[in-house]
Amino acid sequence: MVTFNALACAGLYRLPDGEWTLHSRFSQAINFIHANGELLTLYRYGKGMGPTGLLLSHSSFSRMNAVSRLHKLGSRLSGQGVALHARRELKLRVRAAAIAPVDLSSYFQQSGLGGALNQPLNTMTCYAEIIAGLNRWGAGFTPDWRWLIGRGPGLTPSGDDMLTGMLAVFVATGMPVHRFLPPADQLALLTTSVSCSYLNSARLGEFSTPVLRVMCDLQTGQDADRGLRRLLAVGHTSGADIVSGIALAQHWLRTVDSRGLHARSGNDTHIYSGG
Repeated sequence: MVTFNALACAGLYRLPDGEWTLHSRFSQAINFIHANGELLTLYRYGKGMGPTGLLLSHSSFSRMNAVSRLHKLGSRLSGQGVALHARRELKLRVRAAAIAPVDLSSYFQQSGLGGALNQPLNTMTCYAEIIAGLNRWGAGFTPDWRWLIGRGPGLTPSGDDMLTGMLAVFVATGMPVHRFLPPADQLALLTTSVSCSYLNSARLGEFSTPVLRVMCDLQTGQDADRGLRRLLAVGHTSGADIVSGIALAQHWLRTVDSRGLHARSGNDTHIYSGG
């Protein structure tokens, strides 16, 4: 058996041990699925990694292209003549800290549902419906995102990516988000397995490294352009849709503040002082 050491891992503690079979294979990621519907992803080094899976060197990733079945035991994966060890565990969580407003005025990329990123938010497709859902959630009710979840093409539909971006902002503000999305069993009926994996991680405050980079830049006052461009390069429109969600959530929080509704928990962690 050939043994490889993964460069890093994340979220394996949340994934069940046992058999995992090949779900889908791409140039930068290989997805394996468990009988309960959860996904585990192998990422090729260079494009970042998601919140549940292992990051592999180019050579290790190429070797895994021939593998269609794995057995997981803790942080070890094995099967079909190979074994993967994960020695470095990353905690891909958003920390609570003040967030500078994201400035999208110079970004012309097209999102899947919202159009160009630099257009006014209130001209975005579904703007009124999204704000209505956020207002309902801010008022203490469970929002109904069934019309948005699974909307758009791809393994992570545009509507799901927008919700991921919103969750990144709300987790960073310290808001309790456990009621923001439908329960996991309901979510699984509304969208793809890959998207479920990302959304279920997001509700726990765990995100991909490109999302974390943008949030960190906004929280530390650094120029976010490089991080934004790296995030925008993710997928066909996935990165742009996540950025749209970030902008929408920040816009909504500012609107809530201007009305004096204070739809958050305790402190003003989304108000950035510039220091």
